[in-house]
Amino acid sequence: MKQLALLLLLLAVSVLNGCAYGGYGLYDDQRLMGTITDDKEISTKIKTALMDESFSGGWSVAVYSFYGHVFLVGEVPQNMQGKAVTIAKRYKPRSVTTHWFTPLASDTSNFMLATKLRKNLIGTKGLSSTRIDTEVNSGRVVLLGVVKNEQEKDLALQAARGVPGVTAVTSYLMLPQKAGQLDDIQPEHAQGVSPMDGSTEPSAGAQGESPAASGKTGADASGGVESNDLP
Repeated sequence: MKQLALLLLLLAVSVLNGCAYGGYGLYDDQRLMGTITDDKEISTKIKTALMDESFSGGWSVAVYSFYGHVFLVGEVPQNMQGKAVTIAKRYKPRSVTTHWFTPLASDTSNFMLATKLRKNLIGTKGLSSTRIDTEVNSGRVVLLGVVKNEQEKDLALQAARGVPGVTAVTSYLMLPQKAGQLDDIQPEHAQGVSPMDGSTEPSAGAQGESPAASGKTGADASGGVESNDLP
């Protein structure tokens, strides 16, 4: 009964949030309240600006901000990807990192996979799932947020990879940062987490290079499916 009630709650939350899941609870957030407010403000402004530019017409762009570093995640035509970054840069973020999904069919719906993923995160001992936001697209999972320590990073990755139907996991999980460190944070390419089959999805660049291969980070980074961790 308890498990059924939990599943129904997860389904209800998923309906309200779409495939993206805003798992954050302020009481458990590792950022200072002023930082949370600033991040929320910049992500809301960017999301609104993208919608005003007709990015809502069948395309999905989720916008996240942590310590002023902005992440754009979604499935957007290649000729519009640069425009999305340009719009985001108007609001003076410390960096803009993109993770563009290439169109792909999946036997498991995003809705069901997102629900299973959230259930796995909640059920993982030693992991505070409220620190983690997720994006799901045709079996591919992106994790974002500010976790307490490296152990929580590892637990989140293991939990995501253990969900049936997940084919790739990308991590943009960050550790808590002090004020003096904020301008030094840059997305880094990390090896060995995903995809499960050892393949890689091309990034948004014409050559299909990953951020590490192309040397692009921060404001010009284009994420592929391989895992990306922040310090």
